[in-house]
Amino acid sequence: MNRTITAAQEFLKDNHLDGWLLRDYFNANPIFWAVLGGTARNVTRPCWMFIPQSGPAVILAHSVDAGRFDELLASWPGEKPDVRPFASRADMESQLKSFWSAGARIAMEYSPLGLMPRVGRVDAGSIELVRNLGADVVSSGDVLQYATERWTAGQLETHRYAAITLVKIVHEAFRFVQENINWKLTEHDLAEYIRGRYDRLGLEASDGPIASVGPHSSDPHYEPGPEMSSVIRRGSWLLVDLWARQKADPDAIYADITWTGFVGTNPSEQQRLVFEAVRDAREAAVQLMDGRWRSGLALEGWEVDRAARTVIERRGYGKYFVHRLGHSLGRTVHSNAVNLDDWETRDARRLIPGIGVTVEPGIYLPEFGVRSEIDVYLSEQGPVVTTEQQAEIVLLDV
Repeated sequence: MNRTITAAQEFLKDNHLDGWLLRDYFNANPIFWAVLGGTARNVTRPCWMFIPQSGPAVILAHSVDAGRFDELLASWPGEKPDVRPFASRADMESQLKSFWSAGARIAMEYSPLGLMPRVGRVDAGSIELVRNLGADVVSSGDVLQYATERWTAGQLETHRYAAITLVKIVHEAFRFVQENINWKLTEHDLAEYIRGRYDRLGLEASDGPIASVGPHSSDPHYEPGPEMSSVIRRGSWLLVDLWARQKADPDAIYADITWTGFVGTNPSEQQRLVFEAVRDAREAAVQLMDGRWRSGLALEGWEVDRAARTVIERRGYGKYFVHRLGHSLGRTVHSNAVNLDDWETRDARRLIPGIGVTVEPGIYLPEFGVRSEIDVYLSEQGPVVTTEQQAEIVLLDV
């Protein structure tokens, strides 16, 4: 049996759900294809996949598209999903209704009140349709992370390689600045250097990295281009954010880190205080994860954000922490498991063994920004920090 389907059915049984219904139209729901392990080409009509508590999954596709799934399912391990064509809208509704009995609890990519955009992939009209067909629709947020986002042992190793290599590169990047400070080195030059190190060390990234100085470091998603890129000078505050995964492996898992430094040996008192607040917030988040695991109590994503945010608020910088604490890591750098978020959303999904998250509190003042980012893997033995934790500002003696 397919590993994803097996995991999904295990979750459905344990949580008294009658099925998981996935729906896609023109790639609006990537979770649909994550479950299938690939994308069927040239599917032009809505398609559905129903995973019951037991037995084979069913793919419901328009008759002009049903054959498109044959190639995708050719290497499917174990019992393949049953591909059923529908002809008309009425036929589609009739077949959908046959998948469950009245009042069945069916999980879909739906997020009440839009609280979790990463989960809410299905349009409101399709939710209305399924409800009109007799189902009680609930969010699939927990089943999808259990079935599709837990790492295999092999994926954990790819993450560890990326994590170790990114830490190596960030230290090299600071040395590169130190050695080239007299040559009008720009943010873009530093980003290009990092991209070159990715290539040499077997990593790839969808975009980035971020290399930013001064006010640019207060933009969490700043990415320097060849034009309008600031020169890195003595006395510059420098933030470097880099993320990547192993090349040529579609199942490889990303790592994602952020470090900050000062070009010189005498950062301001304010820079030190802000760095310490960010560092202490990061440590509070990890301590909460570890403490909950040791106590055997469940932990939800929003709670970790709240623990870190409270530290920053108590230091007087609350209004300058403008994003969630962290995000899910997977085959994409921002993946589909629980986020550490009580700010942009309220992610009430549990942190479960087998997933990875970033922890990256930040304070962004008009003059400079500080972010400290680490990665944490939730193992069966408790949370494991997989990246080096920056304890002090990196001082570049130039």
